[in-house]
Amino acid sequence: MPHHHELRQDLPERPEPRQGDCRDQEDDGRTGGLSLRDRPLPPPGPIAGRPFSDDDPLFTVIVTDYEPSVSRDFLRRKMASLAGQTCKDFEVLVYHDGPKSQSYADDMAESPMHPATEFIVTPERIGDWGHAARDLGIRAARGKFIIHTNADNIFYPNLIAVLKDALTDPQPWTFVRNPQQIRIPASAKWLARMLNLDLQAMFRNVAPIEEHSTDPDILVYAIILRGNLPVASGMFRVFETAPRQGVVFGGVPVKFNNIDAMQLVMKRSLWLAEGGWHDRRINSDAIMYPLFAGKYRVLAIPAVLGEHW
Repeated sequence: MPHHHELRQDLPERPEPRQGDCRDQEDDGRTGGLSLRDRPLPPPGPIAGRPFSDDDPLFTVIVTDYEPSVSRDFLRRKMASLAGQTCKDFEVLVYHDGPKSQSYADDMAESPMHPATEFIVTPERIGDWGHAARDLGIRAARGKFIIHTNADNIFYPNLIAVLKDALTDPQPWTFVRNPQQIRIPASAKWLARMLNLDLQAMFRNVAPIEEHSTDPDILVYAIILRGNLPVASGMFRVFETAPRQGVVFGGVPVKFNNIDAMQLVMKRSLWLAEGGWHDRRINSDAIMYPLFAGKYRVLAIPAVLGEHW
């Protein structure tokens, strides 16, 4: 049966903002590179999580919720999409940012839910776009892989099954990564100038390295961005159009403003090694995810498996 925790006293106190946090700044809508404000913060170092066990589920789905922002009908729709998964090899952790006006038991009365579901209401609101809740979920998760999602997003019924098939396929996948960036000594640069050589062009022509493995570190799947409309070379969000309009969002290449938080599925061990969800700025997923993709094996799943609302 699902567990309901309306207050958890073991949650940490509200963290002090890190130097460089931008919690009170609005998204400026840029689609280009990283500004000084958006450059990655140094990770705090590895963190401890739940002990790993042979009977752990394959996935933990971490759902972030905030009652004033997400209608209870949308929450029930989300939970129904989890209950309807054809593969049940996952657990669900639902985090509400601060006290609620009514209990989750009332929210979900007579509504379908995945049996391995836990609801946690934090003692006070942090208001950091759900990042602190995601970090709590990473520390509490039992799944070997973690999926982040918001309470108004939808999972298609085959999402868990498709991801599991990719992870359990005995045939090796092919991964491609760029060679290690080479630091060119100043003496070599001076010699190159004397000989009129373009060192950067020479290194740009180095072929990527292929690797074969049955052990992906990260999965990235496609979604529909509801209410996003094409404009010039970008997109513009018109929420009222969400029921009828949207765009397919592949998440690849994994770069700033080109992937949504729900699209990257990463090993829990790597989340713990990276210090959890340590960046608390509004676009932290767009900042952290490209760093992860540059370090670990990424398998792109060529299927639309959910919707972002």
